[in-house]
Amino acid sequence: MSRISLAALAAFALFGALPAFADESPFGDIYTTDTLPKGGREVEQWLTYEHGRPFETFNHLAGRTEIEYGITSRLQASLYLNYDWFENSPHSDEADTPHQNFARFTGVSGEVIYRLVDPYTHPIGVALYLEPLIGSDNREVEFKVLLQKNFLDDRLVLAANGVLEYEWTKDEEEWAHNTEVKALLGLSYRFAPNWFAGAEFMYKREFDGHVFDHAIAAADSFFLGPTVHYTHDKWWVTLSSQFQLPAAGNLNGEENQVVAGFAHEEPRLSLRLRFGYEF
Repeated sequence: MSRISLAALAAFALFGALPAFADESPFGDIYTTDTLPKGGREVEQWLTYEHGRPFETFNHLAGRTEIEYGITSRLQASLYLNYDWFENSPHSDEADTPHQNFARFTGVSGEVIYRLVDPYTHPIGVALYLEPLIGSDNREVEFKVLLQKNFLDDRLVLAANGVLEYEWTKDEEEWAHNTEVKALLGLSYRFAPNWFAGAEFMYKREFDGHVFDHAIAAADSFFLGPTVHYTHDKWWVTLSSQFQLPAAGNLNGEENQVVAGFAHEEPRLSLRLRFGYEF
């Protein structure tokens, strides 16, 4: 084998084994336990497209612009601006909403991630996540437990998130209370220098009301899809998709809560693009 071939093989082994850059995630929905280094700064742009619901033509594009800062090597804080666009046309009286086509600014949210255990120096990584959101007609508080396990010299990443989200939505003069509980599991493999590919699974349960305060379970839904990730120097990009599986459960017995195995209020398809740049 020539010296050039040996050098190329050594470079591939070295870069293929390097952990993901900064706090980037090879997943679209799942967070890993990676955080920015102390003093590190990053801007991240999210775009999420959702399509398809029973009884209507449904299209939704949501955007998030995020600024992140590493307070310490374990603690990271972020600020988001949130905005979206809706377009839907009902096909029958069973549709949830009348015809709509509008764009709006939905609110400002903050994010704090604290890493308890580093996955590169311990058998498993653990981090805690908190995100409050404030909008003109909505409020949210989201709690997450982040888990990460690396294999094959950090080339294979297994990550899981447990999520509890409280929502307050204003309807005329009253506030509706809702809860979402999610469990996410993902696997991603670095198959070439700077490239990851993998898959994500998500289980979601929705409640009318707040958990621990007489909440009533409404529906279960399940999602699965592939993800691909590329990183280069100071920037990275992730593209993922989620397909709703025809296995939804109607938990409160309401009519049309589940249609042909799909949760009525959840999209059939979701596509997400995330782009990050460290500055």
